[in-house]
Amino acid sequence: MQPSSFIGNDGDKTSSEAHLSALASIGLSQYEGKCFLASLQTGPATINQIGIVAGVPRTKVYGAVRKLVERGLLVQNEDDEKIFVARSPREVLIPLLEKEQRRISQGLEALTELEVIHQSMGYVKRAEALRSKVLRYYPRLAVTRKTRDLFQNATKKIVILSTANGLIRLSRLSGILFERSRTGLQIEIRTGFKDEPVFHTAIQSLKEIENTSVFLSSLAIPIQIIVVDGQYVLISELKPDDLREEGMDVAFLIQSSEMAEMIEALVREFPLPSSNLATADDLVPKS
Repeated sequence: MQPSSFIGNDGDKTSSEAHLSALASIGLSQYEGKCFLASLQTGPATINQIGIVAGVPRTKVYGAVRKLVERGLLVQNEDDEKIFVARSPREVLIPLLEKEQRRISQGLEALTELEVIHQSMGYVKRAEALRSKVLRYYPRLAVTRKTRDLFQNATKKIVILSTANGLIRLSRLSGILFERSRTGLQIEIRTGFKDEPVFHTAIQSLKEIENTSVFLSSLAIPIQIIVVDGQYVLISELKPDDLREEGMDVAFLIQSSEMAEMIEALVREFPLPSSNLATADDLVPKS
């Protein structure tokens, strides 16, 4: 009896490797797989005969055969317990494959549940990041200080909706806006109209800032909205709407990119002046 006769040529070797790989996929070790394939080829045989054909070391063949018996792949001959016979692969391996298939299916279901948990945690984290942070500022001096801080830290864009008097007070921060505009900051202002010299002066100081657009609006309610870098929204109720440094203004700062996007779009919806109302450019003296 020649050892390893089932891998006698390249074709047989390739086929044998495929068989061993298939057996390994259902949990058989390399020695167990070789012994089972050898027993299929030899028919009833002793452990030593199986080991010789399989090419498995004698010290390993006994353990491999014992495992095959435990798995039900080999049975002992009723008349001679030293003889082992391979059972039909169809009868034994198909149930094992079905069992392995169930195990894989259960594993996939468990992994799917874990993936759902993972994704849900991602949603929670994103929701945490998107959660709005609201801070209250009072009175006008505190609102002005916070406005100054927002202007100083702005890097991309500031969108402002204000009353005429609110704009005049904002013009006192034009120096900060001028410095920030030199770094590329874009400034867009919509303001109510006031036909007074102090308003004209405020418009002129703001129009001199680089990257600044000023639009006159029909806004009449005493409110001011400032959107900074698409992240922060400062909404102030002007009490009263006058030019004093002191006042009872109450402001709320909201940190939310979603809210900033919506408010910025809303600000741009405020009506611009009719054709009989002067534009911001008309209010600036021509050089």
